[in-house]
Amino acid sequence: MSEESIINVKYRLIEIFSALNIEELDQIEKWISSHSFKKDLETKKSLIRSEKCLKNIGKTIKKLIPFEGELDSENITPPTVGDQADVTTKNSCHVDEFLYDDIEVDELIRQGKLKRFYCADCNSRNIKEVILLSHSTSRRASQYIFKYLLPKDLEDKQVLDVGSRLGAVLYGAYYFSNAGSIVGVEMNKECCDIQERIINQYSMDVDRIRVVHADILECSDIVHNSDIIIVNTLDHFLDAEKHREIWRFFKKHIKRGSYMITSRSMVETLAGLGMSEELIDWISICRSNQTENEVFFSTEDNEESFMYVVK
Repeated sequence: MSEESIINVKYRLIEIFSALNIEELDQIEKWISSHSFKKDLETKKSLIRSEKCLKNIGKTIKKLIPFEGELDSENITPPTVGDQADVTTKNSCHVDEFLYDDIEVDELIRQGKLKRFYCADCNSRNIKEVILLSHSTSRRASQYIFKYLLPKDLEDKQVLDVGSRLGAVLYGAYYFSNAGSIVGVEMNKECCDIQERIINQYSMDVDRIRVVHADILECSDIVHNSDIIIVNTLDHFLDAEKHREIWRFFKKHIKRGSYMITSRSMVETLAGLGMSEELIDWISICRSNQTENEVFFSTEDNEESFMYVVK
């Protein structure tokens, strides 16, 4: 690194330090002088290496699916109940978060391939912001789930992704955890084929990761044998009644003590389905297990994933 580069680094550090009070500066000084930052740095480098694997997978998937990230064989419709009932095909746009992170989305907007706003009534200045939706878990959210929320040692545990689609959660579990068994259940055959292709192309251990082409309601044994159940947005793929049926099915078959990770608050989900009284006492929100990794995540990450334990 050149002398000029070192000066630039010092400049950025001074800018950060100038916003801190004395107590905060003391904590940073102890963190550096104790050399514990070196361990954190190694962890960060490991996260970067794993994320690079996921990014390469994303580049491969981009070549296999339409830009919109939705397959013609999928039946995706805006929900009619819940906190996303105001979403329509007019005011929303699907941008797959696994394939495109925030930086890539900004670049797509700059290139004119993606629009942030739409006209509420043509030829006027009455424009509204487009609601950007994702049916996949972002790479960042996967890190947050497996490196902060869940326990560190998952070697004897089974992770289940309900509605695995393109496999984002499966790849995250594979590269960010030591989970012994990773299972994706997906109804769409075309999505299953894409996942199988990625697993084979990237030489993943098939004894550790697999995809099941089935309706989750037909997989009570898989659900019961899973220790971590991850549920991304379901309401764009199911009508309200089927959605309620699945939650009742989960209550019946998910074993006590299992972790459940959701992309939205269960309070909001159950309220939208009119199931609050029926299911709210079935689960309880719980604290993260890897607080030592808190330094790698911002408060914004906490808004992407919620963790519960089944009572």
